[in-house]
Amino acid sequence: MTDAMLEKRLEDARPLFAEIWQALADSLRAAGLDQGLAVSGTPHTRVELREDAYDHSQSLYAEWRTPGNGYLGSVLIHGDGQAFAEFDVLLPHPCKPAWVIEAATAWGYRGALKSELRLLPALDS
Repeated sequence: MTDAMLEKRLEDARPLFAEIWQALADSLRAAGLDQGLAVSGTPHTRVELREDAYDHSQSLYAEWRTPGNGYLGSVLIHGDGQAFAEFDVLLPHPCKPAWVIEAATAWGYRGALKSELRLLPALDS
C-alpha cells in the first residue's frame, strides 16, 4: 500500500479518532478525573497498516509514545470500521482509594463506541 493510501485511511479515520478521544475522556470524567488523556488529539508517533489474521483485511494501527520511546497507547481500526483503543493512565482512582486506574479503553464502531477503565489494586502504603 502506498503512502497516499495510508494517508487516505488516516483521513477517513479522523472522525472515529475524535469519537475515541471523547469516549476515553468521558470514562475518565465519570470516574472523577477532570483531565483527559495527555495524548488526546495529538499526532501519532507511528502508523502502519497491518494484515488482520482473521479475514486478511488491512487494519490501521496508530501508536503514541513518549519522547523517550515509552508506550502511551494505541488505536487499531479494522477494515470493517471496528476500532479498539487502549491508553495508559496510571493514576490513583479519585473515588476508590484502594484502586489505581491502569488504562482507559474504547471499542466498537463509529457512533456506537463503548469505553471503560481498567483498574488495578493499589499497593499498600
